[in-house]
Amino acid sequence: MIDIKTALLLWAMEAATLAVLLAAVWFHDRGQRHFVLWALGFLAQGSGVALIALRGHIPDFASIELANAVALASFFFWTAGLLHLARRPASVWALVPMLLWIGGMLVPVVRDTIAYRIALYNFGTACGHILLAAVVVRYEVAKPRYRRLFFGICAVQAVAGLLVMTMAILTLPSSIQAAPHAAITAAINLFGFLSAILIGAKIVMDRSEERLEQLIRTDPLTGALNRRGVSEGFSSLMAPSNHAAPSLALLLFDLDHFKGINDTHGHQAGDAVLVAFAGICRELTPECGLFGRTGGEEFMAMVPVKDVKDAALLAETIRQSLATAKIDTGGQLISVTVSIGIATSPKTGANLDQMMSNADRALYKAKARGRNRTTILSGDRVLTVPSAGPEALDEQADRQVAALKRLMARAVPKTGLTKP
Repeated sequence: MIDIKTALLLWAMEAATLAVLLAAVWFHDRGQRHFVLWALGFLAQGSGVALIALRGHIPDFASIELANAVALASFFFWTAGLLHLARRPASVWALVPMLLWIGGMLVPVVRDTIAYRIALYNFGTACGHILLAAVVVRYEVAKPRYRRLFFGICAVQAVAGLLVMTMAILTLPSSIQAAPHAAITAAINLFGFLSAILIGAKIVMDRSEERLEQLIRTDPLTGALNRRGVSEGFSSLMAPSNHAAPSLALLLFDLDHFKGINDTHGHQAGDAVLVAFAGICRELTPECGLFGRTGGEEFMAMVPVKDVKDAALLAETIRQSLATAKIDTGGQLISVTVSIGIATSPKTGANLDQMMSNADRALYKAKARGRNRTTILSGDRVLTVPSAGPEALDEQADRQVAALKRLMARAVPKTGLTKP
């Protein structure tokens, strides 16, 4: 049977190996910062355990006060990694385990009595596991099944730590080996350590799959849905339980004179315009709808509507929001406009390709009539949504379009729009 010093060194080597592997994953993809945080956690634990194993060969301060503080610092990095996975900032509460140890070392009776040090350290680990459990319960870092498993492991570890703390205070052991049920405690810790690693690996694999799915479904520059994402989103909108609105509206956007922007200001400026426009559309498109990029400077949005006026109001809000915005292209502010074509269809029997074709017909008329306007395909006619500008009504405007003008004028008299 191996002695405790050898066991601690083996533990430290395993932790260091995990730290190297996680750091390598992070180095391959710097955006996944949780990997480097977890790597630092295992590095801290491995370094602390190694220092404890070297007691007798290094000063007591390094093998006791410093070693345990470093080992308990691992909980800060592990908690920060989980919070980053949940897109949350690191919490100062994660420093509690380490700070408890540092505070205890300032008390002479605790610092000079091994039983109290054992109790304090295990109380710190219990607090650390409670913090980890709280994060997985509060935030959706993984699927519910794995969150429950991870919570259970942390709970067992926390209870074990509290039991060891209690027994150490009651029995006052003279060494780690003499602590009651030291072997059982070590086995529980090892089991929890390995189980947490396995569940953590599964969580990471699931998140990687989700991230890959997102990359497959979205445009890398703007974050808007690509054609595949739009197709899947359309199927979701067609679900009977999705929305009570009887119709769907498809808005097709084309940024005006976009080639001139690229030629005059450069492709980086063009990218900045695409990103800015996508941001405006995502902010204004209702959550029940979808927004995608169909290619080049063309985008689309699809939303459930009660009638065509809802779609026109959304289109005009987006159009005028872009027209009044100043887009920073890297040292220069430019103004951009967009032409919009709208097609609607009853939700029952709606066809995405047909709606795209109809919206494209309307968009063609918007560009032919001077750009920076919204047009609607209504039967065989294409109607221009009246704006607050001097062009007023299109020659094809009828009572429906005139009523839409009055509606928007009442919404916001100066601009003729309101946020949907």
